[in-house]
Amino acid sequence: MTESYPPEHWETSKWLVISPHLDDAVFSCARLMAAAPGTVVVTVFAGVPPEGTPAPPWDRAAGFASGREAMQARHLEDLCALDKLRAEPVWLPFLDRQYVDADTPQVIAPALREILDKYPERRVLAPLGLFHSDHALVFDAVWRLMHEQTHALAGDMTEAEASVAELGRWWFYEDMPYRRLAGLVAARIAAWRAQGYSARRADPVPPDIACGQCAADKVEAMQAYESQLGLLDPEALIDLNTSESYWQLQWSPVPL
Repeated sequence: MTESYPPEHWETSKWLVISPHLDDAVFSCARLMAAAPGTVVVTVFAGVPPEGTPAPPWDRAAGFASGREAMQARHLEDLCALDKLRAEPVWLPFLDRQYVDADTPQVIAPALREILDKYPERRVLAPLGLFHSDHALVFDAVWRLMHEQTHALAGDMTEAEASVAELGRWWFYEDMPYRRLAGLVAARIAAWRAQGYSARRADPVPPDIACGQCAADKVEAMQAYESQLGLLDPEALIDLNTSESYWQLQWSPVPL
């Protein structure tokens, strides 16, 4: 039955980018987003904490008196940044680890599935899940969804064939600026290899375009996150202005 196969040609002019926080998609993928107007950005930890939630250290350093004030300001920053890139925001209600220690991939995955089901023709771009616990939670939820959809296809194909067909939808980006921490990207690649996948770098945007006007557009969009940029160290700021990196997976049942 061919009905359950994914589209033969995914929509490549627009993307669905999954962002842990309200700046991660722009920090890591804005050059791609500038080249693809209409991108949908799904921010997982975009929830606003209740009134009276004390400002944790990061929020206090950014000048906010409460967690609620901080998230409300970051919503406005996100709208401004995504407007510059002509992208569409989708905010999920989960609270990041500054405010609560309760969410799990099992809770996050159904909310992401609902959004992905609304855009079945789009390729999904998700973080590698480097360093930050919130990033790791988002990666684990996406990984769960990817395998769930692959297994659903396996009713009409072998599991290996289903993996090949479905993997064309799923792309991953290196979390900036965490990717600069030694060994983190290599560890993710090694973990994939141990699970039967080979990973390759991909260039969804031609380098001459990514390093031209798209790079300038990214700088302008990042400046909207005023409350965040002032807290980053100089090396992190340098990394945000270098080339973005993307990965695709291939089914490789024989260990490499």
